[in-house]
Amino acid sequence: MPVIAFKQKSHMVPQEYGPPPLGAKGYVDGETFRKGRKEPPLHALVGIDDYSEGFRAGYYHRAISERALSGGR
Repeated sequence: MPVIAFKQKSHMVPQEYGPPPLGAKGYVDGETFRKGRKEPPLHALVGIDDYSEGFRAGYYHRAISERALSGGR
């Protein structure tokens, strides 16, 4: 994925879904791994932070949780 497309998408995801920026980056990274059919890093699969949650949502092609939508609070 070109750098320009990544930057555009990482700005579009928070506007559409409202997750915090770190969760949005995780979502885009997860989607990129899924589309590239790459094995995800272990820390992204077991982590409990916003990035990991966003990564799993993008990788498994599912909605981002309410916790992430509320900014993790």
